[in-house]
Amino acid sequence: MLPFASIETRWFFEGGADGYPQLRQWFETCTPFARRADVGPPQWRGRADGQPDVYLLMQSCTDMGVKWREGSLQIKGRVADLGTRHFSALHEGRVQRWIKWTYTEVPAAYRLLFDADGGRGLETASVHKTRGLRLFGLESGAPEEVAPGTVLERGVGFEMADIELNGKRHCSIAFEAFPDDSTTAAGFDAVVGACLGELAATLPIDASMSYPDWLRG
Repeated sequence: MLPFASIETRWFFEGGADGYPQLRQWFETCTPFARRADVGPPQWRGRADGQPDVYLLMQSCTDMGVKWREGSLQIKGRVADLGTRHFSALHEGRVQRWIKWTYTEVPAAYRLLFDADGGRGLETASVHKTRGLRLFGLESGAPEEVAPGTVLERGVGFEMADIELNGKRHCSIAFEAFPDDSTTAAGFDAVVGACLGELAATLPIDASMSYPDWLRG
């Protein structure tokens, strides 16, 4: 598959999504932009095969993530750290540029890297996720909310996830804009700013990090 380039910001919190009712209500109901007629309430879903995402843990490397997801190998590298962004007086996050490669035809030897019995001493982390996803198109001027699964050349994904790692639950909020170019960057700012403008709870900088950074913690 072609590389997927994105601009992202994320926050992680201890405890499952049901422990943050204000965040969840905001995620499910905020309406900063017009919606297409087929857009309904966010649907929370786990992975298609019911299995966790399995990450390789590379303790000295925070600019790359390697994981096994639904039968494919995904390698994601950080292109640039764009620093801290103040989205409002209440919300502050780290913004980064990433590029991801997905491989669906992988030799069995590579799959063993993610197997606890055959990983040859490599440390892994199994992450179970259930997430809600919203999607904003950037193809017609002003952002417009479209149904998840809509094929877009340019857009912003808005996600809230319930996560289980090592028997403990966490939740995350993320915005991921694609592709990575100046036009998308402006749309990313507009969508993140408008969505967070409807949130009264604070998203602090100390909770903002990438998946590799979070897994290391």
